[in-house]
Amino acid sequence: MIQCSILTIGDEICIGQIVNTNAAWIAAHCSEIGCEVIAHSIVGDDSEEIKSELKRLSQISDYVFLTGGLGPTHDDVTKKVLCEYFNDSYIWHEPTLLWLQDFYARRGRPLTERNKLQAFLPSVCEVLSNERGTAPGMLFQKDGTIVVSMPGVPREMMYIMEQHIFPRIEQHFLLQHQTRNMYRTLMTIGVAESDLADMIGDVSKFLDPHSSLAFLPSYSGVRLRIGAHDVHTDKAIEILNSLEKILRQKAGKFIYGSDNISIEKTVAQLLTERGETVSVAESCTGGKIGAAFTDLSGSSAYFIGGVLAYSNTVKVQELGVKSEEIEQYGAVSEEVARSMSQGVRHKLQTDYGIAATGVAGPDGGSDEKPVGTVWIALSTPSTTITKRYIFGNDRAANRDRTVGAAFDMLYRYLKSRNDDNSGN
Repeated sequence: MIQCSILTIGDEICIGQIVNTNAAWIAAHCSEIGCEVIAHSIVGDDSEEIKSELKRLSQISDYVFLTGGLGPTHDDVTKKVLCEYFNDSYIWHEPTLLWLQDFYARRGRPLTERNKLQAFLPSVCEVLSNERGTAPGMLFQKDGTIVVSMPGVPREMMYIMEQHIFPRIEQHFLLQHQTRNMYRTLMTIGVAESDLADMIGDVSKFLDPHSSLAFLPSYSGVRLRIGAHDVHTDKAIEILNSLEKILRQKAGKFIYGSDNISIEKTVAQLLTERGETVSVAESCTGGKIGAAFTDLSGSSAYFIGGVLAYSNTVKVQELGVKSEEIEQYGAVSEEVARSMSQGVRHKLQTDYGIAATGVAGPDGGSDEKPVGTVWIALSTPSTTITKRYIFGNDRAANRDRTVGAAFDMLYRYLKSRNDDNSGN
């Protein structure tokens, strides 16, 4: 089995100024393709510390992935350290130099001597092109270990891993016929972790030493990560297929997709397939439902817009909520949520209107409507669906949970209509 380690370089990571998202991304994607990630390390911009940790990780790993320290400033020391570590010297790498010249020319900027040095690279490395930035990746081999150095900018690192490294690892598996770990993630929504565990029951009845199941909860839902361990590819796929079949039999009504697809993207696909549109009326979420829609490229095909109705005045003037409803039932009520969803659907002339109103907290609750009380409504051409939730005391968590619940409501309605049509 291929074993990998991750070495993140940078004082800014050590002091907590920047969150180490690179390591999490690399580890997750390495695990997905069957590698075993055995170590994460962080060191500052200190040459000797980098060399020492690189030596340690190289002794226990097939691959060592380095991120950070490849920029053009004085505190970017990784390239110098690697040149010394591999007892190498620098050469001008002409393809990189040409790339830099074109890169800066397209942006109308001069190629300075400092930036030109990005093409001055260790002679023994395999240069990994980086079309998202100016610093190329570098691949070294020594004593059976492959060392890959990449920029710390996430999108540049991701490009190099996806274009150069993952295909190499897959080829390694094919040529060496090595065993591997493989994972698949089933996405659920609308069910609590404990309830999901009760549905699935005693896992010892279907798990063995070569398989696993993990519950990974979040505010938007619970991910079920199934794994096949230390087996060849064909056997791993067989194990994963069997586990997925079992879980769908037990909890299929809450499983909306796999491979980490988001509920937002799933809803987007359903709306696109149906040629339908949606709008939102938001109070307690402050625009987060609309933001979740527009985070997806191409969302203008189905997401028309929304009204951020934080005040009662906006609810009345822009969404047509009756003042009497607010006075009688309160802004956080089934009646107001229903009127908000109907109002935005008619105002923006969409097929569906989603509304959310609630007490996000930490203040503003009452005995009748404690902090965390949220009403969500979905207006459709034929009906309006409403549901009350009581989440908790954390404002940020309540807002995130409301977004997830809103998408869950729309997903279930769209899915039920698709199921009805397929039955006909």
